[in-house]
Amino acid sequence: MNPHAPYDAALRPACAVTPHTPDPPERFWAELREDLARYLPAGPGPHGLRATLDAMTEYGFIATAIYRYGRLCGRIRPRWASLPPKLVYHVLRIFSELGLGIYMTSTSRIGPGLHIGHYGGIYLSCTIGRRCSIAQGVTVGYKGAGRSTRPPVVGDDVYIGTGAVVVGDIRVGDGVVIGANTTVVKDVPPRHRVVSAAVRMSPLEPLESPTAPARSDPPAGP
Repeated sequence: MNPHAPYDAALRPACAVTPHTPDPPERFWAELREDLARYLPAGPGPHGLRATLDAMTEYGFIATAIYRYGRLCGRIRPRWASLPPKLVYHVLRIFSELGLGIYMTSTSRIGPGLHIGHYGGIYLSCTIGRRCSIAQGVTVGYKGAGRSTRPPVVGDDVYIGTGAVVVGDIRVGDGVVIGANTTVVKDVPPRHRVVSAAVRMSPLEPLESPTAPARSDPPAGP
């Protein structure tokens, strides 16, 4: 049983999809556990209660949990039964957007193990694979002015640096590293690094000192 079959299908269309998909609650908790594990201290062995509580209060994990709850609400049937949970989700979404500065649309398909290292200015409307890491100020979504009909598809183990923008109907392969303040609008092969143009430095023109007024000597005495 593969709880991540929908993400595998989106990222690797040629692969066979496991025919059995787990129930939404099972998928919700499985993905949430993998998200939480990304915020726990590195290293093998069990983690204490304090480390777990610290991880659960990370802004990135809270925003991810709200997103996954919204996805869960969308699968409740019959639809009328989903109205109260959806109302709760919309309140939580507003808190995530305004309070945490992180907005992940409920139509996004985000794989388990997402890590958001720093909060603020993050907008995700896309498909993202497993174990991806996102810094602050990142935008991944449709190209503006109606220029794209599909959002980006981002593979597994991708790092997106501070201030990066990934937009349009493009595919970013597994293991890609996108540097800070980089705009990506084309496909990126797996295991590549994408950085913006090198910083150029040039000296400024010297400041011109204002001309001092001529000193007038007092008239000589008789």
